[in-house]
Amino acid sequence: MSRKLLKYFGIIIGVLIFVLVFFYFKYRAPAQIEWGLTYSYQEAKGLGFDGRQMYLDILADLKPKKIRLMSYWEDTEKSQGQFDFSNIDWQLQQAAKYNTDVVLVVGRKQPRWPECHQPDWYNQLSSAGQDNAVVNMIKANIEHFKSFSVIKAWQVENEPYFGFGPDCPKSSQSFFEKEVALVKRLDSRSIVVTDSGERGSWLPVARSGANILGSSVYRVSYDSKYGGYYKYPVPAIFYKIKQGFLETFTNINQVWDVELQMEPWFTNGALNTPLDTQKMLMNQKVFADNIGYAKRAGFGENYLWGVEWWYWMAKKNGDFGMWTAAKDLFAGK
Repeated sequence: MSRKLLKYFGIIIGVLIFVLVFFYFKYRAPAQIEWGLTYSYQEAKGLGFDGRQMYLDILADLKPKKIRLMSYWEDTEKSQGQFDFSNIDWQLQQAAKYNTDVVLVVGRKQPRWPECHQPDWYNQLSSAGQDNAVVNMIKANIEHFKSFSVIKAWQVENEPYFGFGPDCPKSSQSFFEKEVALVKRLDSRSIVVTDSGERGSWLPVARSGANILGSSVYRVSYDSKYGGYYKYPVPAIFYKIKQGFLETFTNINQVWDVELQMEPWFTNGALNTPLDTQKMLMNQKVFADNIGYAKRAGFGENYLWGVEWWYWMAKKNGDFGMWTAAKDLFAGK
C-alpha cells in the first residue's frame, strides 16, 4: 500500500474515531436506571398456563414497577367493527392495584410470534381497506384505553421497519408516521417507537414524531448461516454512541431497552427444545451478565424479556433460578 493510500486511510480512521467520540459525549446519562418486564398473555397460553393466573403471580410475587403489555388485534376485534377490550381492561385494572406503570402496545405489529397480529377478516380486505382497518383499530384502542391512568406511555407498532415473521412486512414510512400522528392527536401521553438494537439504524423510526425510542437488546441469536447460535459482537458503549447520535439529530428525549433478552433464542419453541440447551443458553449467570451489559449501555428504562419462560421453568421444571434473579432485581437487591 502506498504512502498516499495509507495517509487517506489514516485520515478516514481519525475522522471516524472523532465522530464516535463526539456522539459518545453527546449521550446524556439517565438520573437512574429502572427495571420492568414485558408480558404476553398469548405466550403464557402457548406454554400451557392460564394467562390471568400467571399475570397475577407476576404482579404479586415479582412486584415489577413497570410492565409492557400487548393489545393483540386478533383478540380485540375478532369481527370487524366489534371490539372486546375486556381482557386488556382486566390487566390494566390489576396493574393499577399493584401500582405498576404500564406501556401499552397498540397496532398490528406487536411483540411475540407471529409478529403481525391481525384478525382473519383483515386478510380479505383490499390494501386501502387494510390501512383503514388499522387506523380504525388504533383509534378505537386509544379512545377506549386513555381513561386508564395506569398507562404511562403508548407504544405504536413494534419494530415497524424491521421485517420479521410470516406475512409481516415492514411498514411504509408514510403510513407509520400517520399512526404515530393519530395517537399523538388523541392523547397527550408519551409515545414509544421501537427498532432492533443490533440490526436497526434507529434514525428512520426515531423521526416518526415520537419522543421515546425503544430498542431491543438480544445478545445471543441463531442463524444456520453462522453455524447455529452466535453472540452479537456489540460492545455496550455502542448503544451510548447511538443514543448520542439520536440526541443530535432527532427530537427523541429518551431511549429505553424494551426487550432485554432473558430467555433463550428459540428456533422451535421451549416445549420442543432440550432443557439442557435452554439452561446453557440462559441461566442466572447470563442474567447477571445481561443486567450488567444493560447498565453499561446506559438505558434509563429496561424491560426484561422472558417472564413467561421463567414461570414455565419454575412451575413445570422446578427451576426457580431466573424467577428468583428477577425478583431480587425488582426488589433492589
